[in-house]
Amino acid sequence: VNLYACLFLFPASLLSGHFSNGVKLLKSNEARGTGRPGPATWIALLNLTAAGGQVFIFVTIHFFSPLMCTTITTTRKFFTILLSVKKFGHVFSHLQWMSIAMVFTGLYMEIAAKLGGKSKLGRQRGEKRKTE
Repeated sequence: VNLYACLFLFPASLLSGHFSNGVKLLKSNEARGTGRPGPATWIALLNLTAAGGQVFIFVTIHFFSPLMCTTITTTRKFFTILLSVKKFGHVFSHLQWMSIAMVFTGLYMEIAAKLGGKSKLGRQRGEKRKTE
């Protein structure tokens, strides 16, 4: 996907003039000597944090489960929305609050069912071994 995007978008950016504008932007703020990080530094930091996030997702799925990763991601997004609502003073309608409650209720019921199923299965296996 990334190779295809590069092959398709690089010529398009050259033809539209966006590539040269991007290069100018990257050069402009770095050369001023303002003492603040320029766009290239922010882009590098963005890429580092994105790579760290991908590693976190991989480790979570590997050591726990895709369901746990989904739970963590959804919970993080929920708290991000709540903080945004608080910071910018937005208001949720009753329907929006009900929708949030339904999403989290379904998600946590799925986790409870999965964890409950594992413990019952473990007990059944233990009982079979004792009888054998």
